[in-house]
Amino acid sequence: MNNLFEIKKILIVILCSILFSCSETKTETKTEKKYFNDLGEIPFDEKLDDINFKVCHEDITFPFNYGGVGLIYEGEKKKLVKTFSENYQSSELKNQNGFITIRFIINCEGKTGRFRVVEMDFNLKPKKFDETISTQILNITKNLSGWKRYEYKGKAYDYQQYLTFKLEDGKLKDILP
Repeated sequence: MNNLFEIKKILIVILCSILFSCSETKTETKTEKKYFNDLGEIPFDEKLDDINFKVCHEDITFPFNYGGVGLIYEGEKKKLVKTFSENYQSSELKNQNGFITIRFIINCEGKTGRFRVVEMDFNLKPKKFDETISTQILNITKNLSGWKRYEYKGKAYDYQQYLTFKLEDGKLKDILP
């Protein structure tokens, strides 16, 4: 019986040695980006962001549409579309076709910040739009009021939101989601 016990101990030591020798430890380098969750956070950037905007939970930001909740905006998409229809001044600009996506965070108080802009053509390749278009869309988005805070199990959290604008010759054709 003692021999069996000794053999088990030796096998456990050998197995642990193999497991530890096979595991790889990797340290983060300066060129790697660290993500807190699946989608990647929108980290604070002193060149882009308002220093007064604070997230409530730096370690977790819920992704857009978490748990099937949908758009958490007073008046929902209908009001968003109306706001952009009334405020976006379009003039026909040839070859200004594609998508502008604005990602941002809504904190646990319903305030917005950390806006990021991604521009692409209809083939989803990077594209730079005329600055009058992208700046105008960003400013209207920043001035939207009516975002609601996200609550989960009785506690308010920060969450990510995005709006994607479809443009054809500089004219706003659709807003997603």
